[in-house]
Amino acid sequence: MQANEERNRKIANVLETYFSDACLLWDKVMLNKVVSDPEGMVSFESLSKLSKFKSLNATPDEIKTNALGHSLSRLKLDSDQNKIARIKPYIANKKEELDDWSIYVEGLVKPYDNEHTITALFNSIIGHVSFFRIPPNQQNKTPFLSYCFIEFDNRENVDKAVKLLNRYDGATSDLEIADELNLRVMSKLYLNKYKDEYVNLLSTRKREIKQLWDDFYEKYPEGEFFPEKKAKKMFEEGLVVFVDGLHPQCAKTAASTLLQTSGVDIAFMHNKKKGLASTHIRLKTPEDSKKICQYFGKNHLVQGSAKDVIGKEHDTKTFDCLKLRLLKGTEEEIYWENEAKLRQ
Repeated sequence: MQANEERNRKIANVLETYFSDACLLWDKVMLNKVVSDPEGMVSFESLSKLSKFKSLNATPDEIKTNALGHSLSRLKLDSDQNKIARIKPYIANKKEELDDWSIYVEGLVKPYDNEHTITALFNSIIGHVSFFRIPPNQQNKTPFLSYCFIEFDNRENVDKAVKLLNRYDGATSDLEIADELNLRVMSKLYLNKYKDEYVNLLSTRKREIKQLWDDFYEKYPEGEFFPEKKAKKMFEEGLVVFVDGLHPQCAKTAASTLLQTSGVDIAFMHNKKKGLASTHIRLKTPEDSKKICQYFGKNHLVQGSAKDVIGKEHDTKTFDCLKLRLLKGTEEEIYWENEAKLRQ
């Protein structure tokens, strides 16, 4: 009787081993049988022809009987009870753990700071670990930062790990090592729920903040809520033009005369330093500023010498041509700030 029970247990163990992750990684014959069926089903007839079952002289009916008696926590039969498959899905070349079978662990410290020691710890306390993963950082590297994901062979071990090892969220445990480890442990399904809640909350807050700003700008258009900023603008906008392309040795008078060939009077020109081809000019009105920029945008004039006050027109715009640009925004503010400092 005892020998018969021992044989039955051995047949069940062989059956579970053939369907295990470890076996499927190296046993190409068994792997081919599993992946060739859409549901991973393998017939008892086919299993009986595998070497370990042949060494036990196990018949298809014996394998089926012992599967029914010992292995249905990990394996399942088809409706006709002629085939058997894993309950846990098998994924070849798996890169990430299966959510239903996994836990998230946080707070691990030395010596539990690598795959070998962590899996050994959970193997001894909870049950066999089938997959271990450290999430990559933004640089796609995987430094250990005290947390990881662990997948078990048995789905019941997920709840067992949370119950025995989690020391947060008001959890208690009779396991002495739980206090020593002081870990946060939760199922990956629960972690996903937290993550989804966070993403939804973040999206809601972004929409609320955007709506607040939209309401603000609708109520206070063009910065009317900040009168002090308007007070700081002690200048009329659109009067300053940057000029480039002048002859480096050109004097201020020659430069001014040449620019006024546009038909626009220049209100003020900075002292043009010799050796530089650029300067700033100020016009009387924003309209004059636009007019002079448009003129030299259409007429491609080159100042041939330092005393040239007419300019030579080219058919196309070249690097040597006069180039005028109206100052706007921050660039214009900086110009007037510098002017104020010079006056002081």
